[in-house]
Amino acid sequence: MKLKILTIMLTSQLAFSDIDFIDRIAVIVDEGIIMESEVNQALKRAISNFEKDNAQIPPREFLYQRVLEAMIMDEILLQKGEKFGVRISDQELNETLDDIAKAEGLTIKEFKEKLEDEGESFKLFRESIKKEYIKRRVQSGLVRPKIIISEQEIQNYVNSLEGENLISTEYKIDQILIKVPSNSGDKNSKDYENKTLEIIEELNEGLSFEEAINKYSDLKDEENFGGLYWKKKSEIPSLFEKEIRNMEKGEVSSPLRSGAGFHIIKLSDLRGDAIQIEKQSLVQHILIETSEIRSPKQAKDLINNLYERAKKEDLAVLARVFSDDPGSKMNGGKLDWAPEGVYDKAFERVMNESEINVISEPFESAFGWHILKVLERREKNITNDIVKDKAYGALFNRKFQEQLQNTLEEIRAEAFVDIKISSI
Repeated sequence: MKLKILTIMLTSQLAFSDIDFIDRIAVIVDEGIIMESEVNQALKRAISNFEKDNAQIPPREFLYQRVLEAMIMDEILLQKGEKFGVRISDQELNETLDDIAKAEGLTIKEFKEKLEDEGESFKLFRESIKKEYIKRRVQSGLVRPKIIISEQEIQNYVNSLEGENLISTEYKIDQILIKVPSNSGDKNSKDYENKTLEIIEELNEGLSFEEAINKYSDLKDEENFGGLYWKKKSEIPSLFEKEIRNMEKGEVSSPLRSGAGFHIIKLSDLRGDAIQIEKQSLVQHILIETSEIRSPKQAKDLINNLYERAKKEDLAVLARVFSDDPGSKMNGGKLDWAPEGVYDKAFERVMNESEINVISEPFESAFGWHILKVLERREKNITNDIVKDKAYGALFNRKFQEQLQNTLEEIRAEAFVDIKISSI
């Protein structure tokens, strides 16, 4: 790479010794280079961003230096990404671009067209997102191992004012809105209210709230069907906040009148410092897989045979000999305590329907044929676990940002940086 840089420099001197440079090397960074044209393009983008935000543009020389330093750091991180073998798959990149487009309410095709209309290249935009991913993963790889969070730190945070604010209850609210035109008189307004009462009656008779949203709500075509997803009380409209104070999880409100019309709200869920109870099951099973040496019929015949034997013999012994589940085989087929939603749907259905200590009849899942026995069921209060996880996340993010600055300064100081053009 250094030979390449030298060649570029010599070639440039020979070819353009008597005329102005069309482009020049602005900075040499370890084994890479940054061209003057790249810096100027980045400077133009920075100025354009200030203009779009109607913000005051800093002095050009100051902005140039900031842009130049940012590009140097980017180059250092990208080189480390190459050294560490950081790769971003096309699938991951495409999914990210789809998310960016959706955030603007556009398809990926419409997003491409929007960029082109604004004079930007979708290909270059895609490449910039890829580079951003690489930089973040390099930063994470450099910083994460340096972060240590003790149990005492977590507890101190939980007990702090900041921690109390972080873990305060959050509410998930869904709503149905029946809009009332602004020019409606009292009589028409009453008609809309009656319609709202009729909807509540249908809900009481078994209509699901989601079905009611699709059928009646004037917000049904908007994002999240007008739902308020995971908001603290301070973030909820006062009309709704007053109502949910006395509502239980899953409860539906009476009609609520606002300037927009009549609302029906449902307190769909809540989390945070509210009690969180998780249903868990302790299960023992045998799995018989099909394979190159065992046909589907042979697998079914074997599980039927084991089912009959398990009525008289120890299920744990049979599991150690016959089960194809490596994770539980040597533990006599016993799985760890697990909440709902962890296992294969077919496995979970049988598990939930089975009586304790009764061996199920053979059934098939996506993994093969099973018999199972539910050993025990419990309800575990996981509130404290959730609170601790939130506290850990907040502490980690804080320490990450602090450590990141130190780490960036360190790798900047270690890098070979030769600035050829320091000003404009």
